[in-house]
Amino acid sequence: MKSIFTLLIISLYLQANTQNISDVVRYSSIDQIGTARTLGVGSAFGAMGGDFSVININPAGIADFRVSEFTFTPTLKGYKTNAWFKNDSLNTQRSKGSGLGLDNIGFVIASNPGGNWTSSNFAIGYSRIADFRRNVTISGEIPGSITTYFAEQANGKSEDELDDFIAYPAYFTGAIFDIEKDENYETDFTFANESVNRVQDIIQKGGINELTLGWAGEYKNQLNLGFSLGVPVSSFEELKTYIEDDKEDKIGAFDRLEYIERLNTSGVGINFKAGFTYKIKNKLRLAGAFHSPTWYRLTDDYSSTMEYAYTDGQGRQRYDYTSPDGTFEYKISTPWRAIGSIGTTYRVGEIRGFVNADLEYLDYTNANYNGTAFISNTDEQRWTNEVNRNILTKLGAATNVRLGTEFGYKNLRLRAGYSFEQSPFNADKERNNKTSFGIGFREDKFFIDLGFRIAENAEGYNPYVVTKSELDPLANITTTRTRSSLTVGFKF
Repeated sequence: MKSIFTLLIISLYLQANTQNISDVVRYSSIDQIGTARTLGVGSAFGAMGGDFSVININPAGIADFRVSEFTFTPTLKGYKTNAWFKNDSLNTQRSKGSGLGLDNIGFVIASNPGGNWTSSNFAIGYSRIADFRRNVTISGEIPGSITTYFAEQANGKSEDELDDFIAYPAYFTGAIFDIEKDENYETDFTFANESVNRVQDIIQKGGINELTLGWAGEYKNQLNLGFSLGVPVSSFEELKTYIEDDKEDKIGAFDRLEYIERLNTSGVGINFKAGFTYKIKNKLRLAGAFHSPTWYRLTDDYSSTMEYAYTDGQGRQRYDYTSPDGTFEYKISTPWRAIGSIGTTYRVGEIRGFVNADLEYLDYTNANYNGTAFISNTDEQRWTNEVNRNILTKLGAATNVRLGTEFGYKNLRLRAGYSFEQSPFNADKERNNKTSFGIGFREDKFFIDLGFRIAENAEGYNPYVVTKSELDPLANITTTRTRSSLTVGFKF
């Protein structure tokens, strides 16, 4: 269950430009989950109905409710990461964690208006559609130094022109210097390919919660139509601590470097979804849904801290610098997506169930970054163009498939699901696979469902990027995520 894709940290053009293609991918990659029932069938619910989470897949399924319903879904989430530098694969660092969350609160108000419209239902609720939480540690001794990256960020600029978050902290602390005063900066690493011990800790938190309001109706017991309006609220926190240490005193004057980056992103967006379900003899179902782009307004708050120690003729020297707090507002629009579904329901005596398949298409090149939405200058326009150029060249179209089934006997329900999803990156031809299971128990006015899912993916990561790509500290990160959900529902 692995998908390998590359998330390269793009060099920053100015201190304000912490935004890059990774942000676009982060907010474009959503998870169609919510209730434990939907989780248990692998989110394959596009042609089905009668579950609140269908509002996030195909809102036409809301029309299948015959009575009103309330659902509540707490969840237990866990992750494990393994990380290692490509040139030091024997040195693997492992991290893990878990936490409680809330995946769903939903209300459906069902009614039968009479006539040709056999249902007219409204739904409102909350769903968790993305989780960003994980910790990663990477360590090893490999060639190169982040000071080369700092020097490249400073080259061609005077001291007064250095940014407050990367280049000037490096200059102030002595990590880089300009002996010749020619704006061509040097470091204590005489040979660029010298190996140094390094470690980076990455702590990420946050996610996306979507508030949704929808309507769906059933026409002549055969055609469902549905619409929904979504307001996703996003938050992302990242703390990255990068350390280089020459404990064995192999690298000239250099002793130790510590560089800390802090990022807190918050924002809100808006989108809409529309869909239909056509029932053929109440057994075969054909469905389709369209999801508009999500138009986000985001705010980054960020800062950095650097500490550098070296030994010269006067002994050990240590300097530190803390940047001012930076704030930047921008907009991102995610790609639209289309979902086609086919499903069948069956009932033999007390045995009932369904099988459903969803085919989802989205083209990540339709995403867009706008850094000039709230500030207009030449540098920001140049960076906006650069990010959008990377979107067009590095990202591509993706086709995702989800399969799910539910088997019921009397009041018991058993579920299973499987999905495979393409990476947004052109360079990656592998897929990210997810496997789900579930069980449920239903009474006339009450039900309880349990769902479980496991997913694993792998990615390439660079703490920094320099001109000589052979000195990029490429690392591999594998992440295994588990999710266990419990839905309690009441019908009224």
